[in-house]
Amino acid sequence: MSKGLGFQVNFKSAHKASHLAREIARYFHRGSALENRIETVLNTLRDHIGIKSLKKLDQGVVRAYVEHLKSKVEAGELSRKTAENYLSAFNKIVEYVNERLNKNLETVSPKSEGLSRGSFVYVDRAVSLETHQKFLNFLSEKQDIKAQALMHSVSLQREFGLRLRESLAIKASTIERALETNILHLTRQDCTKNAREREIPVLMESQRETLQKALDFMRENNLYSLTPTQTLQEQYRFAYEMQKEFNLTYQENFRYHGERHAFAQNLIQQGFDRQTVSAFLGHNREEITKVYAK
Repeated sequence: MSKGLGFQVNFKSAHKASHLAREIARYFHRGSALENRIETVLNTLRDHIGIKSLKKLDQGVVRAYVEHLKSKVEAGELSRKTAENYLSAFNKIVEYVNERLNKNLETVSPKSEGLSRGSFVYVDRAVSLETHQKFLNFLSEKQDIKAQALMHSVSLQREFGLRLRESLAIKASTIERALETNILHLTRQDCTKNAREREIPVLMESQRETLQKALDFMRENNLYSLTPTQTLQEQYRFAYEMQKEFNLTYQENFRYHGERHAFAQNLIQQGFDRQTVSAFLGHNREEITKVYAK
């Protein structure tokens, strides 16, 4: 139990997450189905959002988790039905926190976030070049090293189809090798999904320029990766704070995963087949790529 409280709030390990999930489900007099979903959500909050205690749950974390689910759905890695189930479990966690920690957080409507059940319909989610450049300009005005690092991350997302976490964690040594070999070889050290390795060829001059600029920035600031904050989770949360601020300020709908969509569409337009594009994106199933381009 957490010091000063008569109930558990921490989920620093999978074991503690399991125990806390059981406690929350019982609090609402619910069974194992909800318990299992809550456990999955808690593990995601710890491993992907970077919080390990319910005391750290705030509206920023709520937003980050919703965006995480959206990116999974957009990537074809989660069905809307599953995402809606997880969001329902997440809302129970929010209700639990409000009641037991006296917070006033808002729950999230699956329908309003486009996460309610429905059949697959292709939607173009690619970030336009205009919006991409507008977001980079927005970041450049911050004159902050976290924002500067994020600028390079976003450019790498667009040029190589990287996931947000990969673009933040990519190592300087990985970029150096890519410039030498003309192949961007990503490994678990670059935080690839499920630690799977993949290779993306450097085919265009714009890709080389993006790699070189990112490497120069790392060297100038003595960075091991594009994460100038103390932890990757901090930079990850900062990225979503910037996304939210940009969208509110300019009435845009920018999403990091849309840069991967733009990368995929560009390759399709150049004549690459879906199997090749799928390999570059790091999809474990080729059919996932269908949500990226018609």
